[in-house]
Amino acid sequence: MESMTGYGNADGVTDQFSFSITLKSLNSKYLEIYTHLPRALKDHGEEIEAMLKKTFGRGKIELSVEIFDWVETKKIKIDGVTAKSYYDEFSRLEKKLGLRDSFNLGTLLEMDGVIRKERALLSSNSFQQVMKAIEGAASRACRMRMKDGASTARDIRKSIAAISKGLGELNLLTRDLPAKAYERLKNAVEALSGGGGSDERLYAEIAILADKLDINEEKVRLGDHIEKFKAMMAEDGQVGKRLDFLAQEMFREINTISSKSNSSKIAHIVVELKNHVDKIREHCRNIV
Repeated sequence: MESMTGYGNADGVTDQFSFSITLKSLNSKYLEIYTHLPRALKDHGEEIEAMLKKTFGRGKIELSVEIFDWVETKKIKIDGVTAKSYYDEFSRLEKKLGLRDSFNLGTLLEMDGVIRKERALLSSNSFQQVMKAIEGAASRACRMRMKDGASTARDIRKSIAAISKGLGELNLLTRDLPAKAYERLKNAVEALSGGGGSDERLYAEIAILADKLDINEEKVRLGDHIEKFKAMMAEDGQVGKRLDFLAQEMFREINTISSKSNSSKIAHIVVELKNHVDKIREHCRNIV
C-alpha cells in the first residue's frame, strides 16, 4: 500500500553550474504534475514530466529546480541598431535644446536593449546530471510514500479489527431480535386491547413490523464488506478509491442498523463503528 505523501530532494554540480532540486507529493484524486523549472530547462519540460508520470501513479507532484553559480560567463552582444536609434534621438534633442556634448558612450550603453546577454545553452552532460538527480529525488519521495503507506495500513487494520469485533458484539445482542420484537409488540397490543380476542390480521401486521426491525441482512453485508476490504488491502496497484468506496458501503450498513435499532447498547456499538469507518475513509483519501 502506497501513500500519496512524500518528499525528496537532491543537490549537485555540473561543469556549467550548481543546482538544487525539491520534490513534494501530496494527496489528490488524480495525478497532477506541477514543475517550476529555470529557463535553461524549459525546453526539456515535457521529458521531465514524462519521467514523473512513469514514477508516480496518483497524487499532486510538485517539482522545483534551481540553477545557480554558472561557471560559464554569458556572452554579451551590443545591438548597434538600437544604439544608433538612441544616438539619433539624443542628437536631435541636443540640437533642439541648444546643448553640446550632453551625453557620452557610457550613457548610451546604459539604455534599455543596447547590451544583451546571450542565453546560456545547457550542455547534454549537464542535462543528464540534472535528470539523474530528479530521478533520485523522485525515488526518495516514493520510498517515503511506501513507508507512510505501510504505517497507514497498520492503522487501517486496527480499525478493521475493531469493526469486526463490534460486528461480533452486534451478532450476540441481536441473535433473537425479530422474535423479541414480535413478542414486545404483541404484548403491547394485547395490553391496549385488554387481552381480549385475537385478530389474525393484526398479528400478521405485527409480524411484518417485527421483521422490518431485523438487521440480519445488514450484518451479513457488513461482514462481506469487511472481508473484501481485507483482501483488497493485499492487492498491488491503485486501491485507494476502491477502499474508500467499500468503507462508504460499510458506513451505509452501519447507519441502517442504527436506524432500525432502539437499543442503547447497540447505539453505543454503532457510534464506535462509525468512528472507525470515518478514520478508515480519512486514510483512504491519502492512499494511491
